[in-house]
Amino acid sequence: MIRVETVLQEGTALYRQQHRVAEGTTIRQLLDRAGFAGVAERITAGSLGLSCHGRRAWLDDRLVDGTRVEMVLPVRADARAARRQRVAAERAGRRRGDGEPGS
Repeated sequence: MIRVETVLQEGTALYRQQHRVAEGTTIRQLLDRAGFAGVAERITAGSLGLSCHGRRAWLDDRLVDGTRVEMVLPVRADARAARRQRVAAERAGRRRGDGEPGS
């Protein structure tokens, strides 16, 4: 038997649980056996993201001892794209004279 942890995000709440499963169990099997009704379907539909220790995971991935399975709301913004937009806006503001000292 191996030990794994699940973290489920529902709105702003996080639910953590510890589980003991047989070696070779997949994430899908864990979700079915642990009573996460409908979660696999939500992951497949894209309304929940799936990762293990912050790295993208798939339902058919096999679990190893100590794995943390995270089922969280998908990221809606790309951090790099958001930064590029901020930098572009700052540069455009400087060209117009916005934000210059004494203007």
